[in-house]
Amino acid sequence: MKPLGPALSAVLLLAAAAPATAQTPPEALTWMVLNEINAAYFDRTEPFNRPALVTRVPAGVIRSVDISHDGKPDWLIDYTDSGLMYCGTGGCLRTLYVSDGEDYVMAFDEQSHTFELSRRGGETVIEAEVHHVFCGSAGDDCAFAWTWDTGLKRLVERPTGAGQTLLGNDGGFAPIGQREDSRPVEDMLPAELSDVWHGTRMTCPSDDDDGFRVYRATFKSVPDLNGDGLRDWLVRKPDPCAASPEETVTPVGFSVWLTGGDGVLGEAWASAPDHWAVVDIATTPARLISNPACGNDTACPNVRLRWDSRSSGFVPAE
Repeated sequence: MKPLGPALSAVLLLAAAAPATAQTPPEALTWMVLNEINAAYFDRTEPFNRPALVTRVPAGVIRSVDISHDGKPDWLIDYTDSGLMYCGTGGCLRTLYVSDGEDYVMAFDEQSHTFELSRRGGETVIEAEVHHVFCGSAGDDCAFAWTWDTGLKRLVERPTGAGQTLLGNDGGFAPIGQREDSRPVEDMLPAELSDVWHGTRMTCPSDDDDGFRVYRATFKSVPDLNGDGLRDWLVRKPDPCAASPEETVTPVGFSVWLTGGDGVLGEAWASAPDHWAVVDIATTPARLISNPACGNDTACPNVRLRWDSRSSGFVPAE
C-alpha cells in the first residue's frame, strides 16, 4: 500500500483529533483506520480518479471492549464494515489492542469468521471461528479460544465453549500471524529460534517468475508442555526441494523446543516425518500428540505423549 501525501495525511490527522473519552477511540487508531481506507484508493498517477475523502470511521469498525480488566478500555477493530478488501474465505480481519499501563499491546491480528467475547470462570474469553485449514484436517470450520494473561502480555489458550481442548494444525491458531512486512519474524522469536529461522532458509526451483521460491522454518508458541510454567515452542523446518514439479516430497516432522535449567531454549523432541503436532490443553502441563498424515480418525495411530520429569523426556501417555 502506497503512503499518503503530506496534505492528505494532515486532513486525516485533523479528522482523528477529537478529544479522547472512555468510549472515543484513541486518535492513533482512528487515524490508522482512516489512513487505510483512504490509501486503498490512492494512486499518484491518477490523484483525481478516486472517491471522496473519508473523514469518519464507519460505525462499528472500532469499538471498546474489556479484556484486561484494568479499568481502561481495550479496542477491537473489526474490518467487516470498513469497505476495505480485508475479508475473504478466511473471514474478516480483526485487530485487538489491549491496554498495558499507558500503552497498548496488539493481542490479535488475524482473519476470522466470528469473534465473540464471553465471561467464563471469572475470565473474559475470546472465541473465534476460523477457516477449516487451521483445524488440522479438511472439514468444517473450527473454533479456538483465548484469555488475556497480564504477566505474559498476550492471549493464552483456553478450551472452547463447546469443550474442545485440542489445538490442531501444529499447535493451534496463532492470534497474531507472522507478517514479515510489518513485524520481522526474527524479532518475534527467542534468540535460539531466530538462529534456526536464519539457518534453515531453503531456496527451491519453481515456476515463479524469478525461477525460485524461498522457504523458511515456521514456529508456534504453545502452552507449557513440561510443567516448568513457561510456554514452549513447536518448530517445523522447510521440506526438502522437489526434483521436479511432479515429484511428491514427504514433509519433514516437527520438533519441540523447551527451556532448560540453564535458561537456554533447546530442541527436546522430534517427531517422525509427515507428522503434525496437536496440543491437548485438558491437563496442566498440556499433552503432546504427534499426529500422522492420516488425520484425526480413531484408526489413525496418534502418538500421545506426556513429560516425565524423572527422565527429563517425553514418554507415552497412559
